[in-house]
Formats: sequence, C-alpha cells, structure tokens
Amino acid sequence: METELDGRLLAMRQTVALALALSTRSNPQAIELALDILADLRANVDGAPADSPFDLPAWTAGAQDELDQIAHLVRAFTQLPDAEPSE
Repeated sequence: METELDGRLLAMRQTVALALALSTRSNPQAIELALDILADLRANVDGAPADSPFDLPAWTAGAQDELDQIAHLVRAFTQLPDAEPSE
C-alpha cells in the first residue's frame, strides 16, 4: 500500500465484497443480481448523459475500478468464473 487511504480502500472493498458474497452464496440468482447491481452502478457512476459535452470527472475512473474490484472479489468468494471487464 502506498498510502493509508489505499489500505482503507482495500479494506472497504474486501468488506463489501465479502458481505455480498456471504449474503448471496447459497443462491445463484442472488449472486447474479448482486453482480448486475454492481455492473449497473459502474455503468452509471457519473450520472452524465451519454451526449454530454463535458469530460468525465477524474473520480469516475477510480469509482468504476473499485466496483470492478468488488465484483471480482464477489466472484472469487462465491467461486464463479471471472467475467470479461466491461467497457
């Protein structure tokens, strides 16, 4: 970890992923729903319309990366194969 913030983000990422995995692990539909919600959050993290003339704020890439990492951890904890990263 480069900074204390990196460590805290990692701990929060793992906590959220573990909570999702544990609450959905016995139900494949619940796992898929949780992953779909994460994907939807990732796709809409900035809330800007697709034809917006403004550049995406810098924080959106970081938020999208965090959501990708949480989904990856949920798949690992529930022993699902990793999906291709969405664009």
